[in-house]
Amino acid sequence: MAKATKTIKQQLGCKSAHRSYFAATKALFNQVAAFYFNCIQAHPGILALSFKEALTALEKLTHTTEANPHPVMPLAATIPADIPATFRRTAIHAALGSARSFYTHLEKWRKQKEKTQAKGKKFTLRPPVPPRRWNKSVLLYAGQWKERTPKSIMLKLWTGSSWA
Repeated sequence: MAKATKTIKQQLGCKSAHRSYFAATKALFNQVAAFYFNCIQAHPGILALSFKEALTALEKLTHTTEANPHPVMPLAATIPADIPATFRRTAIHAALGSARSFYTHLEKWRKQKEKTQAKGKKFTLRPPVPPRRWNKSVLLYAGQWKERTPKSIMLKLWTGSSWA
């Protein structure tokens, strides 16, 4: 059975000095999501797994831990930032969603091409392509924010060199 969730949408105002933190956080999020999309392309079998199993598999492939000191595709080698687990997992979910969408559209395109060519007709539709540029919005899970009031919230954002 699905778990009930609560989505909070609230207009935020911030100091102009902090706007760069939002941009840096979004840029880092998109870099991490693109990295995980590339991992999925390198290991397409991950898409056959459930979201939870795929998350675990991707973390084993990329995240250095005491039990896994030498991952196959280390995230730290590509992105030299200390990424919090919730932030990393949010990016993994974004990459998984994009990868599943891309491969579903690709499979539909292949079937349509096959069907059209079987009829002896010319097929002119171009195949779908993976995302060339990432522009996803960052989701902030419970570990990324605290002290929410009607007028304020404390967010954990990337400043370009550390988390603030």
